[in-house]
Amino acid sequence: MGEFFYCATIFFMDSDFQYKPGTNRLFFFFAAIGLFFIVAATGYMVTRPRPTPPSNEITVTVPEGYSVRQIGKLLADSQLFSEEAFVGSALSEEGYLFPDTYRLYKDASPEEVIRKMKENFERRLTPETRTEILRQKRTLADVVIMASIIEEEAQTPKDKKIIAGILWKRIKEGIGLQADATLTYLLGKTSAELTESDLRLDSPYNTYKYRGLPKGPISNPGLNTILATVYPTPSPYYYYLSDNDGVMHYAKTFEEHKQNKYIYIKR
Repeated sequence: MGEFFYCATIFFMDSDFQYKPGTNRLFFFFAAIGLFFIVAATGYMVTRPRPTPPSNEITVTVPEGYSVRQIGKLLADSQLFSEEAFVGSALSEEGYLFPDTYRLYKDASPEEVIRKMKENFERRLTPETRTEILRQKRTLADVVIMASIIEEEAQTPKDKKIIAGILWKRIKEGIGLQADATLTYLLGKTSAELTESDLRLDSPYNTYKYRGLPKGPISNPGLNTILATVYPTPSPYYYYLSDNDGVMHYAKTFEEHKQNKYIYIKR
């Protein structure tokens, strides 16, 4: 700005400026100043930071292993729609709502969110993985159900693969899965809260009473858990339990398993 005033003053007030009849030096001088402020103001209007318009989207992260009801509560807490509206539409899709971070429109319907999560599931499951499932003579539904159990039963990738091997082996040999997670899903209790009466509950989700896989998935497993289910780690074990610190302890026989319970489980 200083340079502009300096140049304007020299140009219009210099003694060499040729005065012509009808002209006024002061007029030109102040006209130049006015022009400068107009240009400066226009430049400010163009370059000044503009306020960011409010976004019509929100970001929601669905953790691995969340059930439909848990996802419904998460979305309701994000003020998208009611938990009941989501659960009513999504309950039949349990297991196939891929846990991930999503950008969702604030006016999205439950059906739109469900479709987005299912499409993500389909993209993440590669043709190689699908081929391996067929090679093992299993169905995708069986894998998803098993993965949903393992997601709730184990925490580390290593334990997930070992437990997958144990549970597939138990099914192959006609031994009940006896997975607490299927009952906690059904009853809304923790493993520590399950009673002897709960273990006798007549339900297709009770893997203590009925052999084989439960009626359907009990959570929505992440990709690593699905892959652990498809590519399990063989082991000599038939039993496992998690102690109060989440550390897994394995056993080859029921007697060893009972001993582990006595040592590591404090109820």
